[in-house]
Amino acid sequence: MFWLTVKYKELIKQLLWGDVRKPKTIAFLGAIINPLEKIYDKTLYQQQHDGRTIYLEKVLNEFFEIVGYDNQNHEQTKLVYIEDVLTQPKLYLYQELEDEVSFLEDEPDNDLEDIFLDGENENDVAFSFIVFVPDTYPFSEPFLRELIDQYRYIGKKYTIQTYTV
Repeated sequence: MFWLTVKYKELIKQLLWGDVRKPKTIAFLGAIINPLEKIYDKTLYQQQHDGRTIYLEKVLNEFFEIVGYDNQNHEQTKLVYIEDVLTQPKLYLYQELEDEVSFLEDEPDNDLEDIFLDGENENDVAFSFIVFVPDTYPFSEPFLRELIDQYRYIGKKYTIQTYTV
């Protein structure tokens, strides 16, 4: 995908006619256009990144300004990384291929004493992924959560953990 980069200061110089093109005028218009340029750069950066794990890791590593981080060699140079939460496999007492399961048959007169072995939310995990941050990088958790929430997919829950390098 091609992203167009607009150089506003060069655009100002090109759009001004000869009589008005003076250093003070260019500096004044540059000061006015500077906030627009910052918003443009921030918006362009946000559009180029989404909630996929590799992009979210890239954003976090660039946020912490990891020394030696290279986005072209991401896997070897990242220190902030994301791992999926492993779900435990469900335990079943019988397989569907078995012919007869007599010990699970329900007695019609004992409805009040039924015991359910698998609750509704027994195997639900609280988080979809974990963000691991080195303990040598100080951070404000609310600010970091705000940054992650800008990029993560809706419905994905996460937790932040620190680890020792």
